[in-house]
Formats: sequence, C-alpha cells, structure tokens
Amino acid sequence: MKIVEPFRDKKQIDAMKAILSSGKMGQRNVLLFSIGINTAYRISDLRRLKLSDVLTISRDRVIAKDRLEMKEQKTGKHNSIIISNKLRKLIMEYCTEVFSYEIANREFDHYLFPSQKGTDEPMKRQTLWEILSNAAKSIGVSNIGSHSMRKTFGYFLYKNGTSIEIIQDLLNHSSQRETLRYIGITQEDKDTAVISLDL
Repeated sequence: MKIVEPFRDKKQIDAMKAILSSGKMGQRNVLLFSIGINTAYRISDLRRLKLSDVLTISRDRVIAKDRLEMKEQKTGKHNSIIISNKLRKLIMEYCTEVFSYEIANREFDHYLFPSQKGTDEPMKRQTLWEILSNAAKSIGVSNIGSHSMRKTFGYFLYKNGTSIEIIQDLLNHSSQRETLRYIGITQEDKDTAVISLDL
C-alpha cells in the first residue's frame, strides 16, 4: 500500500491552488482544497457538506458561518472547527457565484460540492480524488492521496507549534503516536529539532 503524505511546503500549496483555479470549475476546486487543508475533515465528509453547513443568516443577510460542525461519517464523533476569515471569504465568493438563486431564496439544503447530475447528490469521492491527484501530478508531486489534505492540516499545525495533544483531538486519533505517524513527522524533522536546540 502506497504511503500518502501531506503537502509539506507552502509553495506546493500555492502551486496546487494555482492549478486548481484554472478551468471551468476552478473556484469550486480551490474551495474544496482550501477547506480540506484548513480542517480535519476527510474527503468522505467534505463531499457531504451542504450550504446549511457553511452559510447562515445574520440580520437578514446570508453570511459564512464561523465554524464547521459535523458528525464524522467514519468515526461517528462530533468535530467542530473554526473557519478562518480567508476561508469564509472564499466560501462566500463561491456560494454567491454558484448558488445565487439558493441564497436569494434561503434554500440551503443543497450540496456545497454537487455532482454533475445536480445539487441533489454530492460529488463522487473518486471525482474529488482525481481532481486532487491530477493537480498534484501537474506540480510534480506523486505521493498524494485522499488523506493528504487532512494530513496537511495536522502537519502545518504541528510545524506552527500546536501541541500534539490538540492535533490528536482535532484529528480524533486515539494516541499521540498515531497522530505523529499520520501527519508524517520524519526522521529529518526530528533531526532538525535536535540540531536547532544546540545547547
């Protein structure tokens, strides 16, 4: 079985966004990727997001919610993740462009990432994987899979100094060891940490 890695470099992330933004469905693809790397959600959960999960009404205006809250399909556990201002802006731009009728009529029971058949079905998991995989290949990255966005979320939290206990909780893992292995902390990362200590 192939080991799937996180994106470890912000330049890779920027390159992915640039590739994903091209084409007819660019706005959707960038939002999908952006939600994926900024939350702990699996593709199976991302594909099931509805407008009601990301939009709310405040003072008679439709706005992006402050949090994504979901019961994970795989674990059955509840997970609540705050949405950054940058991500909220992307959500509103996409929804305003793609779902203007639904927003005007306050109809939020449609999938955020609908299948080509229409808003009554979510995109297929295989379609999401192909979008991610093709973009990664085009920037020369081959060890990417459906968990790479979720792993990227954990990896960058760790690199930014977030405690492993918090990351473990966000990813709903049962142990710190599982979390470290999942986010791909390598021997090189360990060596860099020890060298930087240099007491």
